[in-house]
Amino acid sequence: MLAETFPEAELSGLDESETMLQAARAAHPGLRFEIGEITAWADGPAGTHDLVFSNSALQWADDHAVLLPKLLRRVAPGGVLAFQVPAGVDTPACAIPRTLAASALWREWFGDNRIRPWHSESLAVYHDVLAPHAAALDLWDTDYVQIVSGPEAILDWYRGSGLRVYLQALPDDASRTRFEQAYLAALRAAYPPRANGSVLFPFLRRFVIARGK
Repeated sequence: MLAETFPEAELSGLDESETMLQAARAAHPGLRFEIGEITAWADGPAGTHDLVFSNSALQWADDHAVLLPKLLRRVAPGGVLAFQVPAGVDTPACAIPRTLAASALWREWFGDNRIRPWHSESLAVYHDVLAPHAAALDLWDTDYVQIVSGPEAILDWYRGSGLRVYLQALPDDASRTRFEQAYLAALRAAYPPRANGSVLFPFLRRFVIARGK
């Protein structure tokens, strides 16, 4: 979308996963994609970008209070740091895997900090972290209430996101299937169907736009 909106711009994508980069290069052969880690990239030259943009990735990065001023520092005066992160860490869909992982049945696979869960800070924290360094700042939350056919759709959603780190920690496909089934059973209790059989699945997203000085 950025390439379509700004056809004259020089764009570069960054990701830690070579698999993700290969998929991106195949889908967009005219764009440049590089392997790298966001916290290391944030220490690069200051004021070199008109836009630093992240969509649903910074939740995997540590210590936003340190990282975000560094990212804004890489923005040229008048440029923009814009990012979005999921914010519903305490909703049932996100909390259930943590509860399962801590249970006697599963904890042997999830101890010793093997799980790197995603996280986000409050709007107030993002304000306090960025306001001293920004010429202007916009922050907001949007709760996207998805109408899905059932808890199975929520399971499918999280297989590719928050549930992935738990499934990767398990030793084989059989244990991953059992974990998914336990997760699905808890989802059924947490997200009951409405009168027409549909399930409401709210998903909170947090948005921040900071303009460089």
